[in-house]
Amino acid sequence: MVVVLTLLLILIVLINVFVDPLSQMKKSRDEKRLTDMSTLDRAINEFLLDNGRYPDLEDNLRVSTTLPSGSLNLNNSNLGWIYDDLSSYLDKQPTDPINDSDYFYSYIQVGTGYEINAVLEYYIEAMVDDGGNDPSVYEVGNSLNLISP
Repeated sequence: MVVVLTLLLILIVLINVFVDPLSQMKKSRDEKRLTDMSTLDRAINEFLLDNGRYPDLEDNLRVSTTLPSGSLNLNNSNLGWIYDDLSSYLDKQPTDPINDSDYFYSYIQVGTGYEINAVLEYYIEAMVDDGGNDPSVYEVGNSLNLISP
């Protein structure tokens, strides 16, 4: 019995040392965030091409943790956390895998440009190298200074 427990303990330690499940979970969540940012970027640009404007109200910061007045669900493709009809471009509006006060998506548009942000856990260097004005968030869009650090 002692030998079996010792072998199990050694196996658990080896798995934690070589696999690092916490880092793998962070990496997985970041990969979803990066995919979501790309999906939102594509949807916003397609919306612009079809409608001649960016989705939602101008100069109004939206975050994926807050439901705008009149919305039914954060993930609705029509009137979700980005308050416009994106149903032609998205099945649902993505939200951060954690979606709390530390990890969420944000979006703003000012008529001539837009910015989408997310905080990453694993790919920290991507936040620094994204060309935006805030090294603590990953920024996507065509005007990366709209959301102040």
